[in-house]
Amino acid sequence: MNKIIIFESRTDSLRTFARLAAEGFREIGYRVLMADMNDEEETRKNIYEFAGQGDTAALFFNHAGMNLLTADRMIIWNELDIDCYDFIVDHPMYYHAAIIYPITRLTFLCVDEYHQKFIERFYPGRVRSFFLPLAGIRRQEGAILFEERSMDILFTGAYLIDNNVEYHIQGLGEGLRQVWLECFELLCTQTHLTLEHGLERCLKKRGLALPEEDLRDTIRLFGDMDGMLRSRARAEVIRTLANADVKVHIYGEGWQFLDCKQENLIIHDRIPFDETIPLIADARIVLNVMPWFKSGVHDRVYSAMLNECVCLTDGSEYLDRTLADGREALFYSLDHLNELPDKVKRYLKEPEELKQIAQRGWNYAKDAQTWQNRARQMAKIMESSRG
Repeated sequence: MNKIIIFESRTDSLRTFARLAAEGFREIGYRVLMADMNDEEETRKNIYEFAGQGDTAALFFNHAGMNLLTADRMIIWNELDIDCYDFIVDHPMYYHAAIIYPITRLTFLCVDEYHQKFIERFYPGRVRSFFLPLAGIRRQEGAILFEERSMDILFTGAYLIDNNVEYHIQGLGEGLRQVWLECFELLCTQTHLTLEHGLERCLKKRGLALPEEDLRDTIRLFGDMDGMLRSRARAEVIRTLANADVKVHIYGEGWQFLDCKQENLIIHDRIPFDETIPLIADARIVLNVMPWFKSGVHDRVYSAMLNECVCLTDGSEYLDRTLADGREALFYSLDHLNELPDKVKRYLKEPEELKQIAQRGWNYAKDAQTWQNRARQMAKIMESSRG
């Protein structure tokens, strides 16, 4: 296999990931066709001209392009016998339709080990799946000297006020409403749990054991909770820092509505994803709040390292195995946020120690956590699929 079709998403971050992955595939000798869904007729024409029997793969990000059809409304990937790979950056519960979509040769690449386990458990035998974490991005111009960076702490991301529980449970029956409320309360206090683990605990407490398909559909029904937990975690972390008089530069929408000491938030307008990378290179510490990945990693973690600054992040089982607090990164716990401000203040008073952590993070990530590296990993998966 030496040819790959890579679809660009309309989401700016995923479009950047696709382009960087394409560069990585070219470096290892693949011929690459970049495609999108803006002009389906032209895209079909290009694919027919490009694809060969048994030597071509297709890569989608969040299944953008996966539903491309022939002029006769058939699945083009089945007609051409192309191996398809869907790189999903969110929980699989959001992608039920994509997982059951009738592509003959379909593999999902998951950014969290529990996401892969979810697919294996609830869609057995339907698709293949692999764990493949997100990668980081380095500023093209290289690193800014650590001592010359203009920001102590940077956070990039929006604040969506999503705390109206009644809105999210209004369509549920009384029994499910109670389970939803119990599950939400549990996950707010035991933040190491996935949504599915939390739900199963609550059901078990009530003496209930659902068939796998019913459990899967209940998890999907509770999907709004994922967004609420993400929003709540971001708000709690930023509020904790601000109320302790730790100043944070924020690029993103909605933070002016957070109830905290607003004078400690230096709020900037939202900017395109690509423009966040130079900002990361101008910060000493990049704050990450994991989007409820309990055994995965967000690209902010590795982008911080690749730009030679310190990533300050909550943990996950995967990160806890691969990084150490105070060695390549700094860790905090969502369950013990009261400890976060003192930790940040202490390290800000020790810039040389911060610089050493940043250097160790760079050494760790520079070869292993780039999109070039991910392309090589994907190529191995793709080559094995025809083995």
